Amino acid sequence: VDVWLVHAWSDDVPLAETVVEQGRQIVTAQLTEVPPAPYVSVIPAGTTLRAFYVTDRGDAFVDLSSEVVRGHPGGSLNELLTVYAIVNAVTANLPAARRVQILVDGKEADTIAGHVDLRRPLTRDDSLVREGDEK
Repeated sequence: VDVWLVHAWSDDVPLAETVVEQGRQIVTAQLTEVPPAPYVSVIPAGTTLRAFYVTDRGDAFVDLSSEVVRGHPGGSLNELLTVYAIVNAVTANLPAARRVQILVDGKEADTIAGHVDLRRPLTRDDSLVREGDEK
């Protein structure tokens, strides 16, 4: 099964007036866009963005609803894909964000499904991204 990691938003997300609003739009698009067939989303259905902010040090905080945990299918690869779909979308498209910390329901989360440590901000990882239509 091919998964859908939306990586660049330059044409799909309108430019916002503030860094925080732009970040909110990027993450919201990542959570809600329906991938074209035959791809599937790596974000559990129903996951919403509760809050988004960026520190002066370049750390973005993405607060997701609990559906990201409750609806997650589990497995280390699935969890890596979920986490880095969010981390990479933010860091690739928001120059002010160098690292991303994922929160769940307003609280620091140890993990989404038991495999990826979310206790500190994560940097971009392109090892999970395949460019274009390469097979």
